[in-house]
Amino acid sequence: MLEAVRTAGRHRVKILAECGGFLYLHETLEGADGLSYPMAGIIRAKGYRTDKLSRFGYISLLDSHGNQVARAHEFHYWDSTLPGMDLKAVKPFSTRSWNCMYVTHELIAGFPHLYYGSNPQWIREFLES
Repeated sequence: MLEAVRTAGRHRVKILAECGGFLYLHETLEGADGLSYPMAGIIRAKGYRTDKLSRFGYISLLDSHGNQVARAHEFHYWDSTLPGMDLKAVKPFSTRSWNCMYVTHELIAGFPHLYYGSNPQWIREFLES
């Protein structure tokens, strides 16, 4: 399966990966056992375990112009050495925000679990382009 995903990435097949799927695209992933395992290598980063829940809850994803792209939520005990910089996650009713996600013509990937109903046109355009 790893090789099939690598091949798809090399052939510019559309990939949409959220949370665990995003970690699967990394070069390596640290397991709960503390050992590092090879992953697909499409994203040149390492996934690693954290001691506590990080970036928990609902967020809005904004593009570089401050426009909302989608709504989402995050809930994970893993992190990434390069979690992406293409969108900004903003917590509602808070000043907390952080950069996240990879968004290209072939790839939408990051920790956020996307709520597709918040902007179905964005996903449709990605898939049809």
